[in-house]
Amino acid sequence: MYHLCMRPPRSYQGQDGTLFFVTTVTSNRIPYFQNAKCARIAEEMIHWYNKRGDYWLGEYVIMPDHMHLLICPHKRPLSYCMRNVKRTISDKIHQTCGTGTSLSHRFGSTIPAVTNPQHTLWQSSFHDSIVHSASERESIRHYILENPMKARLCRYGQSYPFSSEGKTTDRDRIAAGCIYPDQGMPLIIGTTNAGKIVEIREALFGLHLEILSPLDLHYIENSPIETGSTFAENALQKARFYHERSGLPTLADDSGIIVEALRDELGIHTRRWGAGADASDEEWIAHFLKRMQEEGNKRARFVCVLAYIDQNGKEHLFEGTCNGVTTEELEVDYLPGLPISACFKPDGYDCVYSAMKIEQKNSTSHRGKALLRFSEFLRKIKT
Repeated sequence: MYHLCMRPPRSYQGQDGTLFFVTTVTSNRIPYFQNAKCARIAEEMIHWYNKRGDYWLGEYVIMPDHMHLLICPHKRPLSYCMRNVKRTISDKIHQTCGTGTSLSHRFGSTIPAVTNPQHTLWQSSFHDSIVHSASERESIRHYILENPMKARLCRYGQSYPFSSEGKTTDRDRIAAGCIYPDQGMPLIIGTTNAGKIVEIREALFGLHLEILSPLDLHYIENSPIETGSTFAENALQKARFYHERSGLPTLADDSGIIVEALRDELGIHTRRWGAGADASDEEWIAHFLKRMQEEGNKRARFVCVLAYIDQNGKEHLFEGTCNGVTTEELEVDYLPGLPISACFKPDGYDCVYSAMKIEQKNSTSHRGKALLRFSEFLRKIKT
């Protein structure tokens, strides 16, 4: 029976016991591994370093222009393990296949020769993320093995020759040994808005949660499309998108400001309104302030709806609102992604959102109120 015995503290990332999801990509995304000989070499080297004891191997897949691995470094740090794997694969392909002409089989055209393998075959770096929980490990394992089918390289996972599907690895050892005593329940915050992530982390501080964002999960490459007609519909669309791809509990929000003078112009369209969805924070807020100069009525209301999908797939909604007025100019700095927080003053306060202390904002703001209801919900189901 295998055990890793003890998982080192987070400060020792990359050493014994830390499980990683790793993606390494070929230079210029050239599909070297569409050539079966190259793919076999890569697979042999992945297993060779595993048998040598450099790392425990959970799962892997070799795609035409990249590799995914779920590995737990053993005798060597992660960076050392990956440098060895990449270097050896490059050297072996160079020795075995030699020229670009040899590698053009099945590509339809000649591809560059691997004349300087360490710098030609691979991009200079790789992406890695720590696996924070057993449920996240299973989510990533599923993602890795599903890759060939999603890319339409095969109909069934078992029929793809260059993955760990149906092959002997250390997956049982990893499942038994990788415990996470310092971690709480994983929770994905379904947004890439840095300001929202900061606010949500602050509001949920003190709960035993391992908070992740899509920025931590490199295998989630796309973003959800919002087509709902309400805040609740859009929040659920985002939560479902990230929950389906991760298999983890997910919290997503949809929020916006309703300005009385502008009627239905903002609301669910807030971030896409005016200067447009691709506008920078500075461009968006400049357009908003200029437009509001024409309006005498500064009354406004912020709305936030949180959609939470738990580990059983059950959906929950939490709402928070805050009434106030917009100011004629920005009064303080703001978190990235939240420019309007620097020119919205809640009723009963003489300062804007961004000027408030954390505790005050969490109890006053639309998002803070919704998160308070969510926090109370989590505490209730744990008691």
